Amino acid sequence: TLGGDAETATANATQTLVLPDRIYIIGYMCSGKSSISRKVAARIGYEPYDTDDLFEERYHICVQDFFEKYGENYFRKFESDILRTTGEFHHAVISTGGGTPCFFDNMQWMNDNGATIFVRVSPLTSFHRIMNAKRKRPLVYGKSEEELCQYVENHYNSRLPYYEQADFTVKGENLNIDEIINYLSQL
Repeated sequence: TLGGDAETATANATQTLVLPDRIYIIGYMCSGKSSISRKVAARIGYEPYDTDDLFEERYHICVQDFFEKYGENYFRKFESDILRTTGEFHHAVISTGGGTPCFFDNMQWMNDNGATIFVRVSPLTSFHRIMNAKRKRPLVYGKSEEELCQYVENHYNSRLPYYEQADFTVKGENLNIDEIINYLSQL
């Protein structure tokens, strides 16, 4: 006969992992949201999506060009519309733009329609990553190094109250994907 431990191990092994249908990865610019969403999606068998990519596919214009041509206010409205379309997605890990949670009650909407994970990095880490990024960010384009450093610190701190509404926070420096998987498996 099986002992109690063996029975428990067998029962645990046969349990199916039940995960939220949509997982939203949020955080500041260059926190690693897109990379993390791809890694998490691959580990759990979900599709990765990025709201900036969805925006560019739908409107046939890159985010930076849209910002320059139409301004941030229009962008945020269209971005919110794109976010709402993800409510139709199933088995999806969705990385958002850094500002997405901060406008049009988007943070509340994401919390109501999936699990939210805040990738927390320090403002200094964000600054260094932005300086070395291949893709230019519309909100920081053209700033000197000193201006950028001050901007990132102030801007990051203004967005933090939105990010902190996430269901779960992970440290973005030296991130352990298992930490996210373990959290999701407990929902």
